Amino acid sequence: MADQRLQKRYARRFAPQGGSLDRLAGAIQTLMQAGGSGDPFFLSRSLELLAEHLHASQTTLVMMAGGVAETRWWHPELPDEEAPPAVASFCQWLLDHPDRTLVVRDMAAGPHLPGLVGLVLPYQAALGCALRQADGVKALVFAFFDQPQHFSRAQFALVEAVAGFISRVMEIEDLKQSLHRLEDALAITQAVMADSSTRDPDTDLPNLRYLEIWEKAMLASEHRPTSLVVAECHCPSQGRKEAGRIKVAAEGVRAGDLVVRGPGGRLLVIFRHTPRSIAHVLLLRMRTQLGSIPMGVTLWVPGPEALGLESCRPRLNSALDESRAMAQPGLVWHLPEGMAPEPPLSQPEPRPVPPVLVEPPPRWQPLTLRKV
Repeated sequence: MADQRLQKRYARRFAPQGGSLDRLAGAIQTLMQAGGSGDPFFLSRSLELLAEHLHASQTTLVMMAGGVAETRWWHPELPDEEAPPAVASFCQWLLDHPDRTLVVRDMAAGPHLPGLVGLVLPYQAALGCALRQADGVKALVFAFFDQPQHFSRAQFALVEAVAGFISRVMEIEDLKQSLHRLEDALAITQAVMADSSTRDPDTDLPNLRYLEIWEKAMLASEHRPTSLVVAECHCPSQGRKEAGRIKVAAEGVRAGDLVVRGPGGRLLVIFRHTPRSIAHVLLLRMRTQLGSIPMGVTLWVPGPEALGLESCRPRLNSALDESRAMAQPGLVWHLPEGMAPEPPLSQPEPRPVPPVLVEPPPRWQPLTLRKV
């Protein structure tokens, strides 16, 4: 029922002439059948449909990733063929006007000619449309033609319809992936809560198994931090008194951050929500509680590749070795190459003390003698 309403909505945009209504209805019906749950080639078939019904020489789908336009799908596609480059001026125009359709009837004389200077394109005309989603434009669809064109309203409607279908399917796929990641994170959390082997028996702190599960859930999250402060020291727990001191020191770490007990007396501290300057103060306090032991600190930068904790392990080991080699072990930072140190905590400026106004003593006056 919804599909029929969609066809009627586009049918009302132009008069039934020359069989354009039948071609458009057939194209949309083909697209809806191609978008079934069992079709893994929805994007390529959508571009193929556009090229066939528009009689275009080439159709492309350009993804916008971090402000960079990159052609991901195109039709026709030859074996081992490199992706056709995205036309920067066309992409920028659609980003500036996402609600409009790009129409270039003749590239040799059209209004977009200044943006084509220096480009060698084997095409003479183009159509383009933006794939809009709630958070902005995610992709762009283009159709290129060998000869100058006088586009009909049916061609405009078809480009807009295909762009709308592709945008909706991509939005649904993104939602599915987010739900799968959330499901994995919940399963991991449930496994952690149900597994007693994730705690250190002496100090009741999380152990390396807990860290492994926590790391997988954190890296799978779309909202993982850009960087985390990681510190390590060696503090063997010999007896209840020593274990109690470690527990007291771990309690000083903020909620949401993590203190992990490893084998051989290793103590790993991961600050997920705490800035570097505050983490430095908390680590100094922890060292004081643990007996001024050697401690190395670095930054864990997961990045877009979701790098694990092992990516910062060489810097962490180097910082800890340097702290051990000092006559008086201190807190040693080894930052990633090219990263500037964070400015220290700003101290509040002392308020000026207003001057105290002291009234001068009253001037001495001689006593007045009265006659008796």
